[in-house]
Amino acid sequence: MTQDKNLLKSRFAANFRSYNALAIVQDKICDELIRIMAANIPEESIKYGLEIGSGTGFLTHRLLTQFPQTQWQINDITEESQKYIQKYTSGCNINYIWGDAETVIFPTGIDLIASASTIQWFDDIATFFLKVGMRMNRGGFMAISTFGKNNFHEIKTLTGEGLSYYTPDELSIMLAKAEFEIIMIKEYTKQLLFDTPTDVLRHIKATGVNSIRKTRWTKGRLAQFETEFYKNFSISDHTGKREVTLTYHPIIILAKKK
Repeated sequence: MTQDKNLLKSRFAANFRSYNALAIVQDKICDELIRIMAANIPEESIKYGLEIGSGTGFLTHRLLTQFPQTQWQINDITEESQKYIQKYTSGCNINYIWGDAETVIFPTGIDLIASASTIQWFDDIATFFLKVGMRMNRGGFMAISTFGKNNFHEIKTLTGEGLSYYTPDELSIMLAKAEFEIIMIKEYTKQLLFDTPTDVLRHIKATGVNSIRKTRWTKGRLAQFETEFYKNFSISDHTGKREVTLTYHPIIILAKKK
């Protein structure tokens, strides 16, 4: 599905302020990404790095800490990102490249491409891998996270709306065609619990991840959504309290340019 990139840009920019407090799954993903990089990538080998989708800086500040001597190119679809990451970039060698990562031109000679929870928004991930692969040095690394087919399955089941996600095998094939070899790939699921289906929608809106298309929730449609959500995706704890689930399905990949 082709994304409305203008809608994506405006919604993420509008929700940056609430993102840090609520995007707890994305924050933990960045912890895991940097742990994997620290264990597998010699710090001194990364002279020139590129981050795709800096957002509010969850991954940015970890990258700058782990690779402090690296010259970094920082990209996001919206320049609003700079307001949130500038507190991490003081004294660092930074250059900004704002715009849609699928269309902007990146420099050559890259040793590391890092990206967290971003490429699922792309129209053509396979072409993106080919594009950035051609800008990388041989032996360079790509450390990325995205989401798998069970991501937000509650929402897709009830509304029929959602992104087109890929399996680890499908992503591995795309990377192989771009001349990357997989060093490590892992996936897992994480369920968040909410008091009501409306709270789920608020969470999705506040983290910007509802940026697929403009959706109008009428009173009747919302009531039906809540009824079906409780029916299909509610659980009760030992005290009898009923909550509803929202499933995240992260996929984390470390690959190396052949």
